[in-house]
Amino acid sequence: MIDISQELVEEKIIEVIKEIADTLEMEVSIDSNSCPGLMPGITSQVLVTVMGRLEKKLNVVIPDDCYVFFDKKEKKQLDIKKSAEKLIKNANYGK
Repeated sequence: MIDISQELVEEKIIEVIKEIADTLEMEVSIDSNSCPGLMPGITSQVLVTVMGRLEKKLNVVIPDDCYVFFDKKEKKQLDIKKSAEKLIKNANYGK
């Protein structure tokens, strides 16, 4: 199992969202407490793209049934800290 830290995953999530926002010519202010699913212009389709890019940057596979930016049980959007925790918990490593 590859050891990826909470801080690394948070950093990569922020990095990828900023890259996509730049491509879409959107201004975003984002940190670990930000909730990407509630940001103007950041749709679920954009966040699915973020997840795909995270897989490549972190060398992990996120299961198809795992959407890291939302908690189905609580029915709420997750901030980047919680999203990173969910990714670390659910990802398959070294694929």
